[in-house]
Amino acid sequence: MSTLRRSERRSAHARPGRRILGGDPLLRNGALLTLASLSTSALGAAYWSLAGLRYDVATVGRNYSAISMMMFLAGVSQLNLADVLVRFTPAAGRATRRLILLAYLAAVSTALVASTGFVLLVPRLSPGLSFLHGPLLGPVFVVATVSYTVFSLQDGALTGIRRAGWVLAENALFSMAKLVAVFLLSLAAAVYGILVSWTVALLVSLVFTNVYLFGFALPSRDRAAKALRASGPGPEPVAAQESTGGVVRYTGLTYVGGLLWLAVSNLPQVLILNTMGARDSAYFSISWVITTMLYVVSTNMGSSLVVESAGDPARLGQAVRKVLRSTGVLLLGAVVLLILAAPLVLRLFGPDYPRHATTLLRLLALSALPNLVTATALASFRVHRRLGLFVLVYAVLCAGIFGLCVALVHRMGLPGMGMAFLVAQLVVAGTLLVFRGSWMPDPTDEGPVDAGPMEDAPMEDVETAEGAKR
Repeated sequence: MSTLRRSERRSAHARPGRRILGGDPLLRNGALLTLASLSTSALGAAYWSLAGLRYDVATVGRNYSAISMMMFLAGVSQLNLADVLVRFTPAAGRATRRLILLAYLAAVSTALVASTGFVLLVPRLSPGLSFLHGPLLGPVFVVATVSYTVFSLQDGALTGIRRAGWVLAENALFSMAKLVAVFLLSLAAAVYGILVSWTVALLVSLVFTNVYLFGFALPSRDRAAKALRASGPGPEPVAAQESTGGVVRYTGLTYVGGLLWLAVSNLPQVLILNTMGARDSAYFSISWVITTMLYVVSTNMGSSLVVESAGDPARLGQAVRKVLRSTGVLLLGAVVLLILAAPLVLRLFGPDYPRHATTLLRLLALSALPNLVTATALASFRVHRRLGLFVLVYAVLCAGIFGLCVALVHRMGLPGMGMAFLVAQLVVAGTLLVFRGSWMPDPTDEGPVDAGPMEDAPMEDVETAEGAKR
């Protein structure tokens, strides 16, 4: 009887959690992904809080803009190979090591050329970052860019060989190493200690992760595969089910979409630095760090939507509605809370931020609500392989944000950037809702759709990865 009562108590305690997540893998997986991203984002926010308290506003603005450009160049240079590793390493067998090394070589070569070219041309391309055009900080920027490129690829490699737990470990190590490094460098009064701390933390993470990857994980996988082969022939690799043309098209178009979002995430800081100065760049950068914690909620729910609907696309219409309802309520509460507490939150980063960035942060926070519709529609397009629409949505969003930025910032000042994000997101989300039949099918009308095997292990969204690692 006591055993029965204990079982009933455990069931009763479990029901609230099931009610919150709906007892559905779609919501549960999205919540777990979000919690993982938010834990990394929280460490990133702690880092920028420490940096804001230890360095003056203009120094934060210049350093953050340099890091944003570094992340953009690294994102371009990784050539979507992180997603290729996720897709092909599970079935690569003995060729896994060679596949990873070839991806490293291609991406590192591209990053080296791109970052070196940028440093040489930076006085013309971005005068606000001219401090990188020097014998000391120039090489630091190049090393950081190359390191961040490999940092992205090793995430894909670890995920592909089913060591995703180590992705969380290396991200935690990177975040902690940044915190320690920026504090120590601030004691040494290093003006560009923020950029250097990122470089040091990236190198620490790369050494740790790749020693594990090549020294332990891959040899262990090879031994397991050898034992499996000795026991008899195994199943046909999953990769054989997908045509080369389908892989190339999918990889290429998602790469283009990812680049457009990278531009939206990383280039406004540099634009503000060059047009309004380092202090305003810092105010926007810190506001964006906070806002991305809202954005990753929608993106992670979109990733869960792809996972749960790829094998059974007939569930897509119901799943889309569930994501919008359940996530919308939670996101609305978070946005309202952030709007009310914006001055207090900004105070954690330094005394000047509440006075200059409160309105900006509130506008950016509001933009997270229509972004839920956009992120959900993008996930649906991925399930149905409507990649032309996938790229089109990102292109319109990117063009809208930068176009409105040019038009509004000169009239409204820094809040104009927040208004640009809000208006662009509202226009895109409103258009998607008008044409919702293209991504939110009626559950009663849904039939089988051939999503193909590629969606069974969807690629990590650029928005989630980059946002969380800040």
